Amino acid sequence: MALEAGGIKIPVPRIRTLASACDYGPSLQEKGFDPIFTHSGAGKAEFTSLVIPGQQAGDVVVIQPIAGHPDGHIAMFNGLHWVSDFVQYKGFYPGPSYRNIKPAFILYRYNNNKARNTEVKDTSHNITIGYPIPKNKKGSDFTQLDEILSHLDGESTGLYMIGRNGMWHGGIHITNATTLWCALSGKSIFEKVDFPVSYTGEQFVRCMADGDVVAYRVCQDYLPIKWGNGALSFSGSFLLVRHYIQPGKTAKSGLHFYTLYMHLAPHSAYQTPDTTPLWAVQDTLTVYQPEWLLSASHSHTHRAGVMPKGALIEWDDKDGNLRTRAFNQRDYGLVRFKGLTEAMKKKGVKTTLTEGEQYWILVDNNNIKLVEEELVQPAWWSHLQVPSSDVMQYDRIVCPTPYPIHAGDAVGHLGYCQVPKDGGYESRYQVHIECFSMDDNLPTFLTNPEKVGHDNPLYLKYLPGLALYKKETKTGTFSKEERVTRGSAILPLAKVPVESHKNKAGLEEYYQLKEGYVLKSEKTPERLSQYDLAKLGFTLIKDNPDSFDHLNGKTQPKGLVRSIYEQLLHHATIDLRVSHALVSHNYQRLLDKIDGHPQGKYSPEEYRRAIHNPSYIHELYKIIVRHPSDWFHKKEDGIWQTFLNELKKEAPGWKTYSEDFLDKMAWMQEVTTEKLGPELWHMHPLMFLGAIRQLQRYIIKHTRYDYTLDEAINKQMSIPGNAAPKWGILRNATRGEVTQEIKPSNLFSNIQMLQFLEIDKPMGISVELLNDFLKGKGSLDGTAAAFIQAAHDFNINECYLAAHAAIETGNGTSVLGKGSLFSYNHQESRKVYNMFGIAAVDGNAVGGGKAAAYSRGWFTPELAIRGGAGWISQKFVNKKQNTLYKMRWNPSSPSLHQYATAVNWPSHIVTRMYEICGDYHEYNKELYFDIPVYKESAQ
Repeated sequence: MALEAGGIKIPVPRIRTLASACDYGPSLQEKGFDPIFTHSGAGKAEFTSLVIPGQQAGDVVVIQPIAGHPDGHIAMFNGLHWVSDFVQYKGFYPGPSYRNIKPAFILYRYNNNKARNTEVKDTSHNITIGYPIPKNKKGSDFTQLDEILSHLDGESTGLYMIGRNGMWHGGIHITNATTLWCALSGKSIFEKVDFPVSYTGEQFVRCMADGDVVAYRVCQDYLPIKWGNGALSFSGSFLLVRHYIQPGKTAKSGLHFYTLYMHLAPHSAYQTPDTTPLWAVQDTLTVYQPEWLLSASHSHTHRAGVMPKGALIEWDDKDGNLRTRAFNQRDYGLVRFKGLTEAMKKKGVKTTLTEGEQYWILVDNNNIKLVEEELVQPAWWSHLQVPSSDVMQYDRIVCPTPYPIHAGDAVGHLGYCQVPKDGGYESRYQVHIECFSMDDNLPTFLTNPEKVGHDNPLYLKYLPGLALYKKETKTGTFSKEERVTRGSAILPLAKVPVESHKNKAGLEEYYQLKEGYVLKSEKTPERLSQYDLAKLGFTLIKDNPDSFDHLNGKTQPKGLVRSIYEQLLHHATIDLRVSHALVSHNYQRLLDKIDGHPQGKYSPEEYRRAIHNPSYIHELYKIIVRHPSDWFHKKEDGIWQTFLNELKKEAPGWKTYSEDFLDKMAWMQEVTTEKLGPELWHMHPLMFLGAIRQLQRYIIKHTRYDYTLDEAINKQMSIPGNAAPKWGILRNATRGEVTQEIKPSNLFSNIQMLQFLEIDKPMGISVELLNDFLKGKGSLDGTAAAFIQAAHDFNINECYLAAHAAIETGNGTSVLGKGSLFSYNHQESRKVYNMFGIAAVDGNAVGGGKAAAYSRGWFTPELAIRGGAGWISQKFVNKKQNTLYKMRWNPSSPSLHQYATAVNWPSHIVTRMYEICGDYHEYNKELYFDIPVYKESAQ
């Protein structure tokens, strides 16, 4: 159970002869769970079939039996969905029978107050941080900052600090231009005009960090804003979340901050759409062409094939024109074939039917089943359902009693917005995201006052003037040059090559930079923690402008814009790229123009482009600005008057629109429970949170064994015959080669450390990343989904599986990898595949591998991947040999039950794994490493 995985072991109830799900209530209470909400099963239910009032991540529901389901049901809420032995996308009731009857249930919540009394207090406060959107409609996660920034390059509006209209903009926009899977169409008639094809919101916008909901506005529908002779629609729904992070032990390394999610889809967008009902086929059915209706009363002509079980169809069962009774007295419906589910496609189900075409099929005797299309609502709404004391209120700013929300929880969807432009308007779906703080400790926080992470730095920073060394290729020695570094850079430490040379003074190590080698032992270059934010380039600017309009084309911009140019000039000056040699001169030219002609006209577009120079976008996004918030100030305030007065003279229609917008959207002063504004520290939400999210999410443990290292080596060297340790496949390995590969202390580099990675669980690699690795690798090309499915089915690491298969099959081109015909005991000859060399023993590799594949039915690459993964999981990974090191060397019983004979087998595989997962130090998922410790052996 998920509870036991979290460290809470629930005793199995014995109320009946066998344990049933419905009996777990007393067992949950015994372990500290309290009943929070009870439904007796009688009377009117004060909840929907989707949510239980007040449900929170970690809650458990115990549901009583109904006819046909004598054991009842139990499920746990993960913050987004209810989960049992499957993910329940339709709510806490597991199926339509339950949802129709609504049987009794009790919601339980863990009370860990007693546990807190006995815990050793750690005053640090780390939180989970993630990115606000998935990378595709399947929900795959962005794992790297540059990856999501690249994805959002396609956004033309809502740029950080200075928007495309020259106005202050404290956040970023994410729109349907880049992330259409997070857009959700509502009920507005204008939406159907602007976007005839509806957006279905396959994925949510996500909360970026653990925190508390402190304010919100849920609009029932879109807000109208005056424009011309009519009004434009605009989403005014938002969510404000408060966060606190403290990497160190004391408050001086802590920071309070907020994230804002503005322009979320309104409540009306989550009402069940008025569309043709969707059904799932419950059995394989014969289908007929539409013209079969003419002969339905006497024959079964016009057959079009079969419709597979599980296929999706649209059919209006209330339309008599779409139903007929045939000569066999069975009811048939004219349905529209919608296609196969993703699960069916992964299983290799095929069909000859055409999506979107109409066919006659049987619709009686439960041959089809209605698929409920209730839209899943944002996770934070569940706390605001009856009987909560903070029931959701609409169309107003609400400050509820703060309650928790977690990174990754569903915040909402991109809302529909009509934005005015001269002569009309433009439409899009968008969310505006901000990250800001009122904490006076921010400047100290950026300096990492407690030096958190200095014992395990992640970055290397060097500056101009650092002595350079050159390497003599013949001798391997290093000598000091007259040259010094001219540039500056911050590099991921794991990706900086290190070379060493042993001399009389001892071992000297050198970092290899683009400009040459630098001595590692010197104080510079600096090795930095991820929390050394100031040294990593985060800078502070304070600006108290007279207007939110920073680029009006008339008055040269001082303050913010000038400060940005000074920052970018600094970075351009130390940029050694020849192609960028003139960039610093351009920034200096703009600064001279600002200082020399304060009232001179200029091109706002030229100035704006200089700010958002793609070459220095990271440096720009690391600027943190203390600036007035446009959500705080109302239209009457002085900071808006210069802008509005100009509009009054030049564009009165724009003035009317702007004032109406401010009336409806200035919300911050109404959040009376938090101290916000008028000035706040504004951070780029992706750059700042991406920098402080925990990158070192790996846990290292050490396991002691009863053998010394020499004893383990002796046992390896004593293995006779074909099973003896090999160097490759051509010869036996020497003792020195075995020692080199088996000694744990030789394997602590970033790549070789993966030999100790526990591979008994999926890693979470995306199908796109895995397909990139497999592309062009023969029969492995395009099989990423098969590896990922096998990883989940057999509790094994998909990165390892793909790397192992690539090594074993010669990138999908070996005899066993590309497939080869084989016959067994005079049976039919079939092409077989063996992706992991199972039973391909030395001396009869091909024959043994083919026979094993044939007997196991591995007749496609996908079947071989799945079958091989299951075999490895059963025989090794989930039998206490759950690292590559254990699979090869089996330190608990050296020389016995070892996967391979080649001593460098694990080294080859982890090298390929590193090609897939890259720098796992930056991988946002907990990874466990198990390092062996041999008896009386200095490691």
